[in-house]
Order: sequence, then C-alpha cells, then structure tokens
Amino acid sequence: MGVTRNVRKNRTPFLIGLVVGFTICNFVYFPTYFPTTYLGERRPRPPSYATMYNIIADPAKPLEPFNNTDPLSGYVNVLKDKAPFKRHCSVCALVSTSGHVLNYMAGEEIDQAECVIRMNHAPVDGFEKHVGTRTTVRVATHKNFEEAWRQITHIISTENLSNVFVWGPDRTMRTDGKGKTYNYLLSLAKASTDVEFYMLTPERMRYSHQLFDNETGLPRRPESDIYLSTGWFTMVLATEMCDQIKVYGMSNGDNCRDPNAYPAAYHYFHHFLDFQGRRKECDEYNRMENMKTGAHRFFAEKKVFGRWSKYHNITFHFPTWTPEE
Repeated sequence: MGVTRNVRKNRTPFLIGLVVGFTICNFVYFPTYFPTTYLGERRPRPPSYATMYNIIADPAKPLEPFNNTDPLSGYVNVLKDKAPFKRHCSVCALVSTSGHVLNYMAGEEIDQAECVIRMNHAPVDGFEKHVGTRTTVRVATHKNFEEAWRQITHIISTENLSNVFVWGPDRTMRTDGKGKTYNYLLSLAKASTDVEFYMLTPERMRYSHQLFDNETGLPRRPESDIYLSTGWFTMVLATEMCDQIKVYGMSNGDNCRDPNAYPAAYHYFHHFLDFQGRRKECDEYNRMENMKTGAHRFFAEKKVFGRWSKYHNITFHFPTWTPEE
C-alpha cells in the first residue's frame, strides 16, 4: 500500500509537467498553422511571396495555343467589317514600362527589331534613347484606356504605330452600346485611318484567365480576386505573333528581395515622382502581394514568363537574367 502511494505521488509531477509541456508546444510551435487551418467561410488567404514561389515551382506543360491551326484567332477588329489581327514578326522587342529601362540606352537596339510592342500609355516622346522610337503594337487595359484617354489619344496621333489592342472584361467591352471602353474604341476606330483597333473575344479572355490558373496554381477569381496585368496579355500575344521575343526592362523580381538593389521606378515615365519616395517598383509589387482583393500577382507572372522562355525564344535584356533551372 505504501509503495503504491509513493508511485502515485511520484507520477503526479510527471503528468503535470507533460500537460504543461504540451500546452507550451501548442503556443510556441503551432500558432502559424491555426489561421490557415481555420478558413472561416472557406475563403483562402492570398499566398505570400514565398508561398507563391513554392506553388508555381513545379514544371508546367508548354504554353498551349488558343487555336492550334490559327494561334492569333480571338483578336478581332473593333470595326466588325474589318479583318481580325494576323500580323507575324520574326523578331519582336517587348518594352517594359519599368524604370529599369532608364539605366540603359537601348533605344537604337529596340528600333532594330522587326516589331516593337509597348504597353498602356507608356510614352516614347522624351525617352527615345532608352525605349526607341518605333511602335508596331500597343496593348492597353480597359482601365488605362478610360483614365488615360487624353494621353493615349496623343500617343496614337504622334507615333507611327499601326495596331492597338485593348483588353477588358465583358461588361466594359460589350458591343451592344453599353460597353464604355468599347464605345471609346469604336469612336477612335471610325475616326482613324492609320491605326487598327483590336479587342479580345470573350473566349480569348477566358483562355488568358485559365492559362494563368493552370500555370501558377493560384486561385484567381472569385476566390482570391486576382487580376491579370497588361504584361500578361502582352506576353501571351507576343508568343503567338513573334518567332523571337526580346524583353527590355523587365526584372525577374529577385531584386525586390535585395535591400541594396537599384530602386527602379514602377513606371519609367513617372521617374521624377518615384525618386521622391513614390511608386517604386518593388514597393508596388510587394503592396500588391499583400492585398487580399483587386491585386495583380507580378512575381507569379514573371516566374511564368521565365518558364516560358525555356520553350519559346524569349530573352530578357536590361536587366539581363536567365530563368532558374
């Protein structure tokens, strides 16, 4: 009886220690997992930068064309009686809007490409030595087209470009008179004799969205409310119209993890404001990564572009970088 009482007495501190130790372990080691395990109404949190890299690190299948026999189908003229887009180029220079282009005088090299592709309302005027003078194709978002109407109209009237593409959701590109951006485009197309205006069909838009989902593994909409960038639509178009793509001024995003990296402006044409502490490229990218809704995922897109370069003839210049193996 005395022996049994002693055993129980000795076991009590052990059991107390075990319970306390388990409780401490829960608080010290497990708190990070609680928020991701409990999803509330099953709404996933936007993945972090590190998580995003893990998600899209797995090999993906080569980029499948929208149409195997006609890769450029789905880009239709705003004027319905005109032919759809069919331009093919041997070498394309795709010029980024990033402030990285200001570090190099690549304008002359860019102009040597058969076709030069630009985005949104990024100007040539005043930046010729960095971005060149020619424009073959300009891809713009419906949002920029509405907000930067005067700038884009000025660019169209002063540049020697021949094709403008505008992408946007069905609600703003509808052709029944209720599509705000489409109405803008239609008025421009009717007034212009030198520039062709194109839009993406709803099927082409769905393809671009599904392509992002498949390539990244990231939930886009409506789960996480991720929006594709103009760069995404531009690169997809380039892979379908160009044999070789030389991308200028686009970093791979690694510089945003280096505190000593060059603080490039988000847009090269806003560089004076940027260097007063506004709109740095990495600040904008990281801000987007931390947004739960209505955000681009620039890091993910760049990772995919690097992957595509392995089976498309895509090279990155100023800054120069090669995709990770």
